Amino acid sequence: MASSKDPLFFSILNNSSGVAVGYASCLRIEPAHRCIEVGNILFTPALQRTPGATEALYLMARHVFDDLGYRRYEWKCDALNERSRRAALRLGFTFEGVFRQHMIVKGRNRGHGLVLDA
Repeated sequence: MASSKDPLFFSILNNSSGVAVGYASCLRIEPAHRCIEVGNILFTPALQRTPGATEALYLMARHVFDDLGYRRYEWKCDALNERSRRAALRLGFTFEGVFRQHMIVKGRNRGHGLVLDA
């Protein structure tokens, strides 16, 4: 994962211990449209539902908007993954709709899309 440029992975470390507690990536990176998607999010139980989890995703979004100058930050999640949808909405993403026929996961269509705009 370290050598990949799209998706571009970020390790999430506990500030006090330096221990890895998760990762997330930026993917579908479209510089011409200044659009990027966050995904491949994996948080260990030590990070899940903590202020650190919120901070990690906030820092990624801030980097995308402020440092890289993107105007759109997307989060796509499985329609059945209610925890992911709630997290995205709590972080300020707006539901834009269902991406029909977007992807097949475990033999069924996957799709919901949430977005943050600059």
